[in-house]
Amino acid sequence: MRKLLFTDLDGSLLDHHDYDCSAALPAINKLTKCKVPWILTTSKTAAEVIDLRAELENTYPFIVENGAGIFWPSGSLDIEILHKNQVLQKQVAQQWQDDFQYMSLSLVLMPEILQLAQAYKKQLGLSFIGFSEMSAQQVADCTGLTLEKAVKAKQREFSEPLLWKDSEENLIKLTEAMALHGLQLIKGGRFVHLMGQSNKGLALKVLADYYQQAWQEPVETMALGDGNNDVPLLEASDYPVIIRSPVNPAPVINHNKVFITQENGPEGWNRAVLDWLELD
Repeated sequence: MRKLLFTDLDGSLLDHHDYDCSAALPAINKLTKCKVPWILTTSKTAAEVIDLRAELENTYPFIVENGAGIFWPSGSLDIEILHKNQVLQKQVAQQWQDDFQYMSLSLVLMPEILQLAQAYKKQLGLSFIGFSEMSAQQVADCTGLTLEKAVKAKQREFSEPLLWKDSEENLIKLTEAMALHGLQLIKGGRFVHLMGQSNKGLALKVLADYYQQAWQEPVETMALGDGNNDVPLLEASDYPVIIRSPVNPAPVINHNKVFITQENGPEGWNRAVLDWLELD
């Protein structure tokens, strides 16, 4: 049985307030020693994750924008294995810049997502600001990111984060309207994400199937996350771990093996991963 780990970033591997992950380094080093792939699985963009992967010396595929896209370093993707995938009916890999290939799990293209967001904002008289409407400085101000990182956070390929300033009732109205167009709204830690009918859990299943075929061995998955947008990821895994948050209540997970950490953020992440790696 081979192990495969999927992890959310903000509030999980990265501290909610300062984005530091130094407390998780012992577990990261153990994952490397045990040759267990650890898949960054996030609402962040590919541009953001590429920098973080380099900092963390992570060489594996990664999942972006709440499961809407899966990226592989160029040359590492086995197209034949991808085409045999048991989870998706259509598997199309595309080139992204020079160094990566990706597949989209979203059937709705970005221009249509942005157009629909603005149309319903006007039609329903809603109060929200989309990432596409914000300057890089505004994104930096509301996320705590540096200006350089905020620029990369705006480079979205599959989804539009909304800074919601309206009622829960109107959020339900917008959710129902978007569903007619094959779109959904997912609550993250700071934003509501408008995207197609994909999620982190579906992306986990795609990659777990990919690795199982590549290895020709059964795969055991662990997933770690702290927010409502991590629910599909956690429920799709064999060992779901809810990372305790200093600001948000724990999401409700329908799984008989769910575990909640005692420590917040990367401290809880570190302990949970080390314990899992000790299991036979």
